[in-house]
Amino acid sequence: MNKLRVTFAGAFCLSVFCQFGALAQDACDEACQAARKAQDPLADVRAIMTDNTISFGTADEQTGYGFQIQPVYSIPTEYGFNFIARGILPVVGVHNGAAFPKLGPDQIGGTGYTWGLSDIMLQGFLVPQIENLPFKVGFGPQVSLRSRTDDVVGGPGWGAGLGGVIFGFAGDLSYGALVAHHWGEDNFNLTTVQPIAMYNLDLFGGSYVGYNNSVTYNWTAKAGDRWQVPVGLTVGKTFVLDGGYAVDASLGGYALAAHPEGGADAQLKFGLSVFFP
Repeated sequence: MNKLRVTFAGAFCLSVFCQFGALAQDACDEACQAARKAQDPLADVRAIMTDNTISFGTADEQTGYGFQIQPVYSIPTEYGFNFIARGILPVVGVHNGAAFPKLGPDQIGGTGYTWGLSDIMLQGFLVPQIENLPFKVGFGPQVSLRSRTDDVVGGPGWGAGLGGVIFGFAGDLSYGALVAHHWGEDNFNLTTVQPIAMYNLDLFGGSYVGYNNSVTYNWTAKAGDRWQVPVGLTVGKTFVLDGGYAVDASLGGYALAAHPEGGADAQLKFGLSVFFP
């Protein structure tokens, strides 16, 4: 009898949760719907996204730059799932003092920056279309290509890994996470967890505030240098344009509660993404 009551209670709560999410979705205007798609890594979209980070507070008091261009293309199929293809093209700026810490300015051609394309990442997610669930799931492989223009800008080199995503909505809250692990050249062995929690605001249609950043664990780094844990907030707004287009802009500030020795202790993150009809 107790098991029956627990089962009934669980089914009832799930039903209420789904209906609440559906009502919230119905009450969401066009700008709100566009914002939800911008936040959802498993959305059926075609877009050019960016994820950019400026890092501060390194041991040598220099600034680091990392800019990512992320084309995304969702492909519906007749087999009960969507396939989402995503590319990550990273452009990195490394201060020469950090790149060559044992060399003097006269030996590295000044104290400027080395800029270049780092190693490209390709990801693919299978997203089963399951009705009456309050969240979506996706999973699939990822590969990295040794595309770097200079060894200084780094990256995993040739490598591969696996990733999974869970994402859903509960009223005005968007929630989920991306979890991935990647192996690459030169003993590259990294786990990434990207929590996403966004509260969609009624004050300005399509605006939101929340957390969206990556926690990483480097399995081959020395003890004490393995974790990087950013703590902070992101704010953003999605603008609906004519012809079914939309533009999402976001800005975030994060302190690094844990980071490798000599690494940055703060980040400024910003993004600008274009969604196509």
